[in-house]
Amino acid sequence: MHWAPATSPREAPGRCDLVTVDDAVLTPLVKGPLRSDAGPRAAMTGAVHDADGRLVTASQRWWDGDRSTPVAADPDEVRVPDGAPRLDGTWLYAGHWAMHFGHFLTEVLSNLWPEPDAVAVTGLVAHRTFRGPVKPPPAGPGPQPATLRPWQADLLGLAGYGGLEVQLVRHRAARVDRLVVPQRPVVLKSWAAPPAVALWRRVSDAVGEQASHERVFLSRTAFHADTDNPRRDRSDDAWDAHLDVAFAAAGFHVAHPQTLSIAEQVALVRGAAVLAGSSGSALHLSAFAQPGTRVLEVGDDRSPEEPMASQRMVDAACGHRTAYVGYRDAGTLSSVLSSLDDD
Repeated sequence: MHWAPATSPREAPGRCDLVTVDDAVLTPLVKGPLRSDAGPRAAMTGAVHDADGRLVTASQRWWDGDRSTPVAADPDEVRVPDGAPRLDGTWLYAGHWAMHFGHFLTEVLSNLWPEPDAVAVTGLVAHRTFRGPVKPPPAGPGPQPATLRPWQADLLGLAGYGGLEVQLVRHRAARVDRLVVPQRPVVLKSWAAPPAVALWRRVSDAVGEQASHERVFLSRTAFHADTDNPRRDRSDDAWDAHLDVAFAAAGFHVAHPQTLSIAEQVALVRGAAVLAGSSGSALHLSAFAQPGTRVLEVGDDRSPEEPMASQRMVDAACGHRTAYVGYRDAGTLSSVLSSLDDD
């Protein structure tokens, strides 16, 4: 077992474009099954089109290889809807909104990579999440205000876009006077481009402070004790407890991220020389760690034998060194923790 520079599942492009669309059209999100033996099992539409109905490809969410995730199937052209509700002013397109922490950090927040001082906007507009059922269109209004969770509002503020109105396009098309569309800098489980890293660094630098713990372990024990959703509980209690004890004995500060504010979480990873945690969203906080941080991923029952592609993507983009320990592999964990004192 050794520490090595993280490698991305796929190579990222060197740059991302920023497109401004006057009198833009945002089509409603529509999902449906897709007949496929090996590819995605569903398709979706919901993207940005220009005043003539032509697709703005930078607005699409690209398929990440998960068969349960719908692939973008937006047509090259659509009929421009008559009488669609309109958002006045200049808005920044934030992609497909997410309420899940990991998806928000990697796929929504990263779309806000344009510097706030360079793009004066009225607010943020996004399509609703691609996850979950899409109900029949109601007869009510078009875009609807998003209900922000506190951690979402905090991340938006650290990114420089705090306090702005956030509107979500759901079942009806919408028109926008002027729409700024950043090309998406992240394809989940594939690559993260430099603009995403610049955004994560901007958030990290906005916190400024660094916690004084050189070694940090992001524990799951408190989170799993509070959840009754088996899809989110991906390791057993005995292993979780073993991890807390083993990392504490190795000089790690054992933290429970969900009990901390976003600023406290970012400060914690900013100050760490070694950051460790189980596979999953919490460890994606490594996006805010300093370049060259050592990141130790411990597998769970979803990724018991190899690191998650999304974690590799984040760590490679941010220039971290990484190591991986399999699920319930107490021997290798002990060896890796012992080796820290030899470096």
